Amino acid sequence: MVIAAGADGGNVALWIVVLIGLMGLYLGYNTFKTRGFRPRRVETSLSAEQLRGIFAEKVAGHGWSIVDDGNPMVAQSSLLAGIRQQIALSVAEGNGRSVADLAVTRYSKKALGGATKAYTLRWRMNAFLSHVQRLDASASVAG
Repeated sequence: MVIAAGADGGNVALWIVVLIGLMGLYLGYNTFKTRGFRPRRVETSLSAEQLRGIFAEKVAGHGWSIVDDGNPMVAQSSLLAGIRQQIALSVAEGNGRSVADLAVTRYSKKALGGATKAYTLRWRMNAFLSHVQRLDASASVAG
């Protein structure tokens, strides 16, 4: 009897460790996804108009469109994709340099708080940043 009780206690402890491990993986994965679309700041010698053109080309398109052409310029996913998501670009010029702030202003969440479609946001932001760095080797990205 005592041996059987000890074996059950070991199984319970194992299941608790497994459950804690799974919760850690879930939280870590959600953190990884949301860090992928964290706000970024780019300082570049490209003009504001060039940056806005790159934003329209790389972020808008493939089911997304520009919904606000001001400052910030906002690209939004279509309603067919589910809950709408938005990425905004704010640009300021001074001393021959432009500073662009790129940020996700709307994204969808699961019932338990995890981000959905985070890879789309990451892909669009990285496409913009990569293109800016290809056109201007002196561009610096922070964030």
